[in-house]
Amino acid sequence: MQKIKKPLIAIVVVAIIYLVLPGFVQKGLKYNFADVDDYKIFEKHTITKSGTPKPWQIAEGYNKKAPSAELLNMFDERQTCAYLVIKDGKLLYERYAQDYDKGTISGSFSMAKTVNALLIGKLLEQGKITSLDDDVKKYVPELTQIPAGKLKIKDVITMSGNIDWTESYMNIFSLTAASYYGDDLNDLMGKLKLRDNNQQGKLYEYQSCCTQILGYIIKNVTKKSLAENANEYLWQPLGAESDAIWSTDKNGMEKSFCCINATARDFARLGQMVLQQGKWDSVQVIDSNYIKAMTTPASYLKDENGNTCDWYGYQTWMINYKGHQIPYFRGILGQFIFVVPDENMVIVRLGKKIKRDPKDPHYQNDDIRNYIEAGLQVIK
Repeated sequence: MQKIKKPLIAIVVVAIIYLVLPGFVQKGLKYNFADVDDYKIFEKHTITKSGTPKPWQIAEGYNKKAPSAELLNMFDERQTCAYLVIKDGKLLYERYAQDYDKGTISGSFSMAKTVNALLIGKLLEQGKITSLDDDVKKYVPELTQIPAGKLKIKDVITMSGNIDWTESYMNIFSLTAASYYGDDLNDLMGKLKLRDNNQQGKLYEYQSCCTQILGYIIKNVTKKSLAENANEYLWQPLGAESDAIWSTDKNGMEKSFCCINATARDFARLGQMVLQQGKWDSVQVIDSNYIKAMTTPASYLKDENGNTCDWYGYQTWMINYKGHQIPYFRGILGQFIFVVPDENMVIVRLGKKIKRDPKDPHYQNDDIRNYIEAGLQVIK
């Protein structure tokens, strides 16, 4: 009896502790780590497919040439779900695995950050935002603990907000976990504070809260949800073929730093539009000058080690691979949209795993280069 009693008491104690934990911690423990199908556990808004969908033209050499067997083995080891190559505006190569096909939606994770930057560009073009030098408090009164005049839109869009925030999905008690698994982003905004060292707009540090602030700017300026904005300014003009999902909190505020769920083919449209300097067919969707600024490194910034920031612009990453200067969208589990201007090419990779190198602070390791290399092999 005593042998049974002790485990039973332990189970009861653990259950009590679990029940008194904050809701986002309970959810984090339950689901363990972010997953590409997490849209199933969150509330959501729908980004509706275009009323005039435009299927990708299929290139003459479609799927006639594949990446090397070595690279395809790496794809499978990393649980690559979808891999697409768009060349000269046509679908040249397409590969699916992990029970995916062309109609399967998958999480973007932080690729959504670049979508926020695109929407900010549209609002600048329309004059709904005056300037990136505007004070964020002009647009986001929810930031109750951030003083007026201390934080510019440009600071948050370049990840130089220098907010008191540690980017950590592994720590289930962190603000990052609260933003992902929590259900009240208004409450989170009210907790954000600036670090008291006057490094705003000077120090690069990747912080998802910066993108959540951009999301509030978009919502507050337009009086529409982010999904409605993405639908009007992106999905409709780009001829998206499928509905997408943007996960929200309980109040209907999108988790703007992550959580757009779409097909690989529709994600590719975003890359193609950036490749064409904001244009789709004959329509200028986003101002070309803004696209140029968005994909230019914020080289006036330094990171904590004193390195000049040559890898990040407006919520957009950059990498130089074999002389190709490539802006790209990126998500935590290896979600990528690579834009390769000198080859007139877009590469999309969706998947469930990526190799990490803690010695490479900007994660521009061999995995990333291999996905680019695979695309280059397909077109050669």
